[in-house]
Amino acid sequence: MFAPSRLMYSLRPKAALGGVAAAAVVALMFAATPFLIPEVADRYGVSDGVAGAISVVQVAAFALANLIAPRLLAASGRLLRVSVIVLALVNAASAAPSQFGFLLALRVVAGTAAGIMTWIVWSDAMRRSSQMGRIAAAAPVTALIATPLLSLVGESGDRMLYLALAAGTIPAALFSCPIAAPREAVRKVSTSRSNRVLLVALFLLTFAGAALFIFEAVAAREVLGMSPTVASLAFSLNAGGALLGARLAGRHRRPGWWLAATGPAAFLTIAGGSPALFFVSMTVWGFAFWMGVPGVLQMLAARSLEPAERAGDAQAMMAVGRAAAPLLGGAFVDAGAFIPLAATAGIGLVISGALVIGVQEGRERLPVRPVGAG
Repeated sequence: MFAPSRLMYSLRPKAALGGVAAAAVVALMFAATPFLIPEVADRYGVSDGVAGAISVVQVAAFALANLIAPRLLAASGRLLRVSVIVLALVNAASAAPSQFGFLLALRVVAGTAAGIMTWIVWSDAMRRSSQMGRIAAAAPVTALIATPLLSLVGESGDRMLYLALAAGTIPAALFSCPIAAPREAVRKVSTSRSNRVLLVALFLLTFAGAALFIFEAVAAREVLGMSPTVASLAFSLNAGGALLGARLAGRHRRPGWWLAATGPAAFLTIAGGSPALFFVSMTVWGFAFWMGVPGVLQMLAARSLEPAERAGDAQAMMAVGRAAAPLLGGAFVDAGAFIPLAATAGIGLVISGALVIGVQEGRERLPVRPVGAG
């Protein structure tokens, strides 16, 4: 659900399939990271904490690429394909290094390529809102299908996982993907204050949510007494709920209320005190998250000088939230304070939804203003 997260409604099927494949490839890379960390730690003789740096550098590069690329480059199908090819090559090369520092350098390049891919695909989707649901669905579909496969491949070590990622990236390079975008970089950004509030809401959404989500398996074991195998079923249900939410997101116009609903769901995953409620709450969390996020992106586009103006910024803010989340969650987990962590995450998620609700109601009360204002 917190993987960055990415055009089947395009007039040309190949273009649609290329965009969806690119979004799925990015989701696959992030889904593989939890399985890579222990294997990388074993091969390079470092602690799990140090091995976790592969995630930190990937997400950091991903965020920077989403912030910088729109201001320097023009989105195009050719740039998307080049980025896919670079990611495939870097994934394959990541199976070879004998030095941990070199592996980190390769993952910086991987994060950069993935960031550019995400910016291009989502910027195109924000220009053609009917495609939003298909792009939003790419991440949960990938997580639902790939997670058990990645777990099996991971038993053979990190080299096999990186080679599997490289192989999984190749299909995205085979399809053309014409992009409905201006042939120049974004030079101006609207002065909309409400758009800035929405970006803060997206940061808080992923920061608070991921702080708990990445430790859900640990909490399920320590608090609820669940085995890793049983707990993993809840993550599949979360991905299934996310898929359904992404497909239905376009049928409503109140994304803030759905994001606010993720707060109680997140809290009850641990505070509910039972495996049954853990499964239900994880499912609701995934569903509500993806019922809300596409709508927030559409709200950003509505007050921009150009619909995709904030596509990169939105993905970057969510990536920064995911990158910073372990600092918050880890402090609670080290102290064994799982329920306080669930409460903190729940409150943060509710605040994120409230910010979106406030922006939407404020816009509805005000008279129509020029695009890019308010």
